[in-house]
Amino acid sequence: MNTNNKNITIDEQDLFTFVFFPENLREDKKLIIESDKSFAGIVEFYMHLKLDSVKGLDNYLKQKISEKIPAYHLSNVIQLFALREPMVTRRNGNHLAADSKELKPTMTTKTFVDNEKEYLIKVLNFGDTTKVFVFSTKDEVIKNFNIVIEPQNLKYHFNDNSEPLTLEDKIEANSITLRIE
Repeated sequence: MNTNNKNITIDEQDLFTFVFFPENLREDKKLIIESDKSFAGIVEFYMHLKLDSVKGLDNYLKQKISEKIPAYHLSNVIQLFALREPMVTRRNGNHLAADSKELKPTMTTKTFVDNEKEYLIKVLNFGDTTKVFVFSTKDEVIKNFNIVIEPQNLKYHFNDNSEPLTLEDKIEANSITLRIE
């Protein structure tokens, strides 16, 4: 790539750092990049990329960027939020005896998804037992990850998502964080 003063070499990593993490770039390299017009196109590209990153990139594009630029690391923390459960409609407006508010259902389910809809977690409560299923919408096996269930801040480790996590407690979850190691 272009060099300038005193045999200082400016490479792609320097240009990326100049835009995304300017505090991590040496001052002499900053001055060279700012003064050398031959870097303007690449700097502009990274500026647009940085602006677009605020909007949010899909994981495919993030993966491609991380393969090309060593300083760009994928976030391994994915926040999942509860989906609204569909309302149960009653036939002819009649209430059944089992439809009483005092009775609690023996099984409840709650579904969580991330913003990109790439991961889905299903929490099934059967009485005093809970099963937690973790799915990839891309049909991938997810290996070596943790989930954190809020608001209790309960942490569980999975070797992979081929089997559900079975717990001998009933869990109430508002949100779940997936941490891939």
